[in-house]
Amino acid sequence: MRLEEMRSFMHELVLETNLRDASALVGLGHEALRKFVNGETDRPHERTRRRMGNLFLERQKLSAAEGDSRPVAGQLKLQLPRGLEAARDAVRAEFEALRQADPDRPTAAALEKWLLRRLEEEYAREQPYPEEKPARRRKSGKKPPA
Repeated sequence: MRLEEMRSFMHELVLETNLRDASALVGLGHEALRKFVNGETDRPHERTRRRMGNLFLERQKLSAAEGDSRPVAGQLKLQLPRGLEAARDAVRAEFEALRQADPDRPTAAALEKWLLRRLEEEYAREQPYPEEKPARRRKSGKKPPA
């Protein structure tokens, strides 16, 4: 990695975090990193350059992994009326209107079935809050503390 690219990368890292955190990541003092970023230091030690290069590669892997992540579908529960039955009715009504508009559309039934199954899965994952237990009764004959 060329020194100018490394200097630019370290400058960006300092802007993202701060001087002390960036210097801790590469094992330099904050003043030494400041001098390197500002161009006052011509060539840091080989171990320091290696650590900066490794940090650069780690950051590149992380940004590449973020770009490769699959998009997550939004929850249907947030888009449809509350409650499983009300949401089912809304989905069925939409698909009924679609079937009436274009009765020759074969994918509507399969899509409706898939959407309803997905909706049921979302509601099945939902865990209700536990019910409150009734207060325990005191043993008879003893007075509560005052």
